[in-house]
Amino acid sequence: MKSFLKKIRSISTFWIAERTLNHQRNKRMHELGVVMKMLSRKGRVLEIGAGAGWQAQVFASCGLEVSAIDLPLSEFSEKRVWPIINYDGKQIPFANDEFDVVFSSNVLEHIPDVAQFQKEIHRVLKPDGCAIHVLPSSSWRFWTSVTHILRLWTLPKSHGEHAGNALIEICYFSRAWWRQLFLSTGWNIAAEKTNGLFYTGLSILDSRLSVGARRFLSRVFGSSCNIFLLQKASVPSE
Repeated sequence: MKSFLKKIRSISTFWIAERTLNHQRNKRMHELGVVMKMLSRKGRVLEIGAGAGWQAQVFASCGLEVSAIDLPLSEFSEKRVWPIINYDGKQIPFANDEFDVVFSSNVLEHIPDVAQFQKEIHRVLKPDGCAIHVLPSSSWRFWTSVTHILRLWTLPKSHGEHAGNALIEICYFSRAWWRQLFLSTGWNIAAEKTNGLFYTGLSILDSRLSVGARRFLSRVFGSSCNIFLLQKASVPSE
C-alpha cells in the first residue's frame, strides 16, 4: 500500500520543479516591464524589500536615481547585485519628502502592521509623488494551495502576515481588500493592473514553462499579482 501511495504521489508531482533563481528573476523582470509603463522616467525611487536588487538595477538603467532597502536576513541577502541598505522593516531610514516614487514587489503582505507602515511611505514620499505596489493575487493564493497539497500532501499555511490560514488569505489577497486598505490610509488609487503572468509559490515546471506560456495561462487561471498605482490623498493622522 505504501509503495502504491508513493507511486501516486510521484505521478502527481512530477510536473512541479524546484524554483531557480534565474526563473525568479525573469518573472520579476516581466512584472517590472508592466510597472515601468506606469512611471515617469525621471526622479528618485525607493524600492522597499529589494531582494537581490535586480529591479533596482533596471530602474537605474532607465535614468532613475535609486535607493533600495531590505531586511538583513532576506533570502536574497547573499545574492545582492545592488547596494541595499538594511532596515528593521518598520522605519524607513530616510528623511521626509525624499522620493518621487516608492516601489515594492511582493512585500506588503509580509509587513504585520501594514496600515501603520503606510504612514512611513507617506512620510518619505514627496507630495506629488506616487507609490506602486505589486501584490500576490487571490488566484496566486488558490493555485499555490492546490500545488502545495499535490506536492506535499499537507494543508498549506498562510503566506503573509494578515490572515490566519491559507483559505482566508484568498480574501486578503483580493483587489477589494487591498483597495480598502489603501483608501483608508490616505491614498487615491490612480490605476490597477495585473502582472499578466500565471505562477504559483511551488514553481509549476519553473523555467521549463516560459514567460510567454505563463502569459497565456494567466488568461485561463488568472494572474499571480495585482499592481496598484497610488497617489497621496491625505497624510494619515497620528
